[in-house]
Amino acid sequence: MPSQAISLLASEKTGKDWMDSVLPKLWEGLCTELGFSAGVVVLKVEKEDSFYESASFGYGEDGFYYSFLNRGSLHWEELMHSQEPVFFSGSEFELFGKKTNAMAIRIRSKQTEIGFLLTEMDESLPFPAGIFLTFFAEKIGNEWGKTQKDMVSIEKPTSDNSHTLYRSEIPNLDLATSEFTKQKILTILGPSGSGKKTLAKWIHQTQLPGAPILVVESLPDHFGKLEKALALWGEESRFGSLVLVGVQALNLGQQQILSDWWFKSGYSGSLFLLGPEEMGQELLPEFERFLRKNSLVLPSLRFLPKAKLQTLVQAIFEELCDSQNRSGLQLGAKSLQELISRSYSENFTDLRNAILTGILTCRTNQVEPADLEPGKFKMDLEIPDAEDLDLRRGTEALERQKILLAMRIFSGNQIRMAKALGISRGSLQYKMKQLGLM
Repeated sequence: MPSQAISLLASEKTGKDWMDSVLPKLWEGLCTELGFSAGVVVLKVEKEDSFYESASFGYGEDGFYYSFLNRGSLHWEELMHSQEPVFFSGSEFELFGKKTNAMAIRIRSKQTEIGFLLTEMDESLPFPAGIFLTFFAEKIGNEWGKTQKDMVSIEKPTSDNSHTLYRSEIPNLDLATSEFTKQKILTILGPSGSGKKTLAKWIHQTQLPGAPILVVESLPDHFGKLEKALALWGEESRFGSLVLVGVQALNLGQQQILSDWWFKSGYSGSLFLLGPEEMGQELLPEFERFLRKNSLVLPSLRFLPKAKLQTLVQAIFEELCDSQNRSGLQLGAKSLQELISRSYSENFTDLRNAILTGILTCRTNQVEPADLEPGKFKMDLEIPDAEDLDLRRGTEALERQKILLAMRIFSGNQIRMAKALGISRGSLQYKMKQLGLM
């Protein structure tokens, strides 16, 4: 057994302390004394469904990513189900060294696959070294398992669904919902990002479960095209709901066409009209009556009581953690106060973006104020709902999420990020600049 490894293996540290301070040095020492040209230890993030490099040797500052071991790939599955080391020939697989071969050993903890270690060598691996690495993989698995016991579980405050919490602050919601069942129309007004679409979809699902819903973000300027579009949308959302966003942008001609279509077309579905509280443009008298027939005004976040806002922030944080497979993540007290004290011009859009940014960039078990990076990300990070037709925004949001996740996993190393994302480094830099990530 290598001499340096003996002293490190004899360390009194254990669990998370061993994983953080001993493993990286021990791995480097082992690779050096066993004559490996490069090697990496990849482990599952505690209480998450993602993996990270816990220790590496020989790759230099730019690092390296083994694309053939992408999670879920054929070779990944082979490795995760193999009780023996798995070998990869340099003539068949893309390795870091030009003339090397590689050996990988899965790492398990309590009958669960939590990662692997991989080494590259210029010549065939000596038999004793392979046995030693197998035992070393078991050592890593045992210490990783101890981190689950060592973690102090912080009890999260019991909170309701964030949408339910906010709906309780909307004046006259029950009355408007009751009228909607009779009149099949509802105008939802409110500041930008206040959840108008979300509320419309909730009312639709509550009152018309299983019925189709179509969300339209913009209307054609040409009157003839608008008439045809309304007829087509009405047919697609028949017996369901049509949601028209941005009614404040309608000119007088469009207002007339829309109101005529509603009263004369025989449309059998329901209609939601979404816009700001102050329209800011001239309205036809009949169109204004049409808008006010059954309407709601949503409050801005700045008008919510501080205690209510704090509960709302915590609820949104927990929901986003679950959606990102980071259920063990905590929101630090200072971060909570930072989020509560901010002004959100886009209301829920800005708030959720700030929280999601913290979740995706945080590399510890607690989101700190530095992770929130105020003002850096201006684009909506969430993936739009299936009913939304804005393909460009959906594509950009998905790209942004994937790039931010790669940034967290690979600590911003663009070469590793690019290989994991399946694009060139130049393309990655272009997309990062385009999305405001650099």
